[in-house]
Amino acid sequence: MSTMRTDSSRIAVLSKMAEILDVLTEDSSITLQALSQQLNLPRPTIYRIVQTLIDLGILTPSNQPGRRLIHWASSSRNTHALENASQESLQRLVSKFRDTASIYTRVGSARVCIARVEGVESLRHTIQVGTPLPLHVGSAGRILLAWLDDETRDRLIHESVTFFPGQSPPSFSGWQEIREKQWAISLGERESALGSISVPIFTGTNQVLAALSISGPKERFVTDRQDAIISALQQEAHKITQLLCSAKNEHALSATPQPPQSIVNKED
Repeated sequence: MSTMRTDSSRIAVLSKMAEILDVLTEDSSITLQALSQQLNLPRPTIYRIVQTLIDLGILTPSNQPGRRLIHWASSSRNTHALENASQESLQRLVSKFRDTASIYTRVGSARVCIARVEGVESLRHTIQVGTPLPLHVGSAGRILLAWLDDETRDRLIHESVTFFPGQSPPSFSGWQEIREKQWAISLGERESALGSISVPIFTGTNQVLAALSISGPKERFVTDRQDAIISALQQEAHKITQLLCSAKNEHALSATPQPPQSIVNKED
């Protein structure tokens, strides 16, 4: 009997956690008092559950997705269209420069690699697709941050530093320059031996959807090679945007209801 009670209590706690996460997904700025009133749960109970979620890395102190939640979600995020549209571009970049080519998206205050083709050099940059990485270091992180407003960017950098305490934020203020040039470079930031160059992948409405990157030993990102890498990255990013827009238009067209055949014949 006691075992049944214990199991029932655990299920009840999980149910409350789910309800709290549902609300915070819609409004991360809601106060504990408002959350307590909305869910009809005692404020101390809300506090204990939220604090537990923070301690477990499921939430951040500002109620954003935590590292553990990001890791769970990254494998099932709806990025199939972007993955499919980018595969040929990634292959072309690796064939041309022999270094690793990747696509990164922002999830909360982390960046996650959603597609990748490994370089063919003996020394190359290797990570697992779906692994959360710091948003505040590396060229891909800068691309994902540069087009945000200052307040949002500062908050995400602060949270990223909290998630990844071993990664000190570099002194950087050239966000306007990145927006103007539409590329970013980092040398030895996340790992001392690594370098990378990244460019934005835009949506059809000029919002930054992802970062397209080439990474490898930082010695391979010398000045006389940078221009060729940047040009190739920007060309491939443009191709990916075109493919995404084309796929979106085709999907919209196929979803448009067609008139009955009898009506079409009469109009003819």
